Formats: sequence, structure tokens, C-alpha cells
Amino acid sequence: MVALLHKICAPLHHRLQDWLLRDKHKTATLTLGHSTVYVLPSKLGFGFLLVAGLNFILAANYQNNLVQLSSYLMLVLVLMSLIQSYANIRGLQLQFKEVPSGYANQGRTYRLSVTNQQRNSYAVQFQWRGNTTLVEKVDSTSQDVYINGDKQPRGCYQVPRLKIFSTYPFGLAKVWSYLEANADYYVYPAPQPHNHALNKQALSETPQQSSGALSQSGNDEFDGLKEHKQLADYRRISWKHFAKREQLLVKEFITEADSAYVVDFGQLPGDIENRLSLMAYSIEQAQIQHIPIAVRLPGLTLPSDSSDEHYLKALRTLALYKNRGAIHE
Repeated sequence: MVALLHKICAPLHHRLQDWLLRDKHKTATLTLGHSTVYVLPSKLGFGFLLVAGLNFILAANYQNNLVQLSSYLMLVLVLMSLIQSYANIRGLQLQFKEVPSGYANQGRTYRLSVTNQQRNSYAVQFQWRGNTTLVEKVDSTSQDVYINGDKQPRGCYQVPRLKIFSTYPFGLAKVWSYLEANADYYVYPAPQPHNHALNKQALSETPQQSSGALSQSGNDEFDGLKEHKQLADYRRISWKHFAKREQLLVKEFITEADSAYVVDFGQLPGDIENRLSLMAYSIEQAQIQHIPIAVRLPGLTLPSDSSDEHYLKALRTLALYKNRGAIHE
């Protein structure tokens, strides 16, 4: 029942929060001030106020001035906590750095830098995707903060909203704010080690191959035998096979310019996710060894290259392949 209510109320909560926050926090750099900071009594603070109210009622009924004074002191303590909590976090400067892309079998890490040129801030907590990191002290020296997140399926994700909060100094008040960077990160398929060797393949059929013309040089490689077609060059016919099997087969050759080591989706076993994991491993190993590779997916071929940009593009292509290609929030 509780899970059902949470499922129903969660979208409404997000919509209400988005409407209240508007675009005040959608930035990569934010300095906390009166327009971007929210403060209320904490759970302990509300309990404290409840006890203060009961003490006041008790003192009024029994005309006990000492108990009435204690209720006033408790109220003043909560009010002072609200002021001190806000003063502690005011002037805090936040700068989003990155959420590095990575593989699906790895957790994500949110990185930002924090500093406060006005005063020292104490016991500041950063919450991202349900995980919290505590920074004991923030001063005028910039420091990097890392918040670890859980694993995610492959795809492209918008960086979720970061929550900054503190209950310093007494725990009776909670002050908080948000940082919502307009950035994306990719989650690649988890690499799965395998022993499938990379094969050299023709990336595309050249005009000479399609017309049947003979084009051979010292760098040509034999690519196999194919069924004889009309108008094919007779010099490419494999007469040995014809003598043995009485079947006309034509020799196919590819040049170095037309061939490359190919990570081919169609040549790997398993379902979609398993094949993509095998491809991710091949791309990772090729990058380590600086091997030029091409990547072939149904309906898409990336040409051979050995640059870091090419490997990155190949992994992003795997992350976005098929139904996982949408950008998630």
C-alpha cells in the first residue's frame, strides 16, 4: 500500500517541486543566498516546538512561570537555529564539474567544487541519487567533492538535481538548496570479455567489385569466393573449383583502403545486450592497443579510425542503440 502511494505521489511531488523551483537552480555555477536557500525546522526542531507548546499549555493551566519561561527559551532556541543555519550556508559557491560517462557495471560519480569566500561553512551535506556525502568544513580554498551514485542501464542521462543541505549547528533547523546542471552523461554497455578475434572485412562494396572488373595490386587480399554473376570478369573465375565441382565461383579481393578490422554486431552470439557488451569489450581493448577499428551495427557503420574521439563515438553509439537511445531524466 505504501509503495503504491509512493508511486502515485512521486510524479506529483516532482511536478510541484519543478514549479516551485522554476529555473533558479538550473545553472552550472551557483552562489547560495536568500533567493536560492530554503530553511525550516528539522524533524527534531518540530518535535522541539511541540514540546515547547505543551510546556506553555501546562504552564498556563498551572500558572507555573518557570515552565512558561522554559517554553519561551525553547522557542527562541529554534528561531536562533533557523538564523544560524542560514548564516552557515550563505555565500557557499558551487560549481558543477562533471558526471563522467562510464560502463553499466560501474557506479556514476558526481563531481563539483565548493568554496565560501565570506565565512566558513560547517557540516554541509550533498545528496545525489539517494547517496549523501558530508563535508565537515568549507572555507575560502576551493575543494572538490565527489558523490557516488548507483549503477544504471546503458543510455544517455540528464544529470539529476543535486541537493545541498545542512542542520548545523544544533540540528533543530534544516537549510537546503539545489544545483541542476544542464549536462548529459552516457552509460555504455558493460564490457564482457571474450575470445572472438577481430576480422578484417570490406567496409563497402567498391564500384570495381560491383561491376565485376578485375582490380588487383600487391596490397590486395583474398576475401573469398562468391557465386558467378553475369558480366563478371572471366579472369576472376576459380577454374579449380569449376573442375572439381562444376560450379562457377568468382574470386573476390579487397584492398587495404577498403578493408579494416571490424567490430561487427552480426558476427557475435547472444541477444542484443550480450552482443553490445561483447562489442564494448572489443572497442575497449582496441583503444588500449591503439588498433584502428570500424564498428558495424544494423543500419549503421562507423568507418575505421584509431582516435580517442572515434572510440568515444563508438561507445556512445552502443549506449544509444535501439530502445535504450532515449535521454533519461
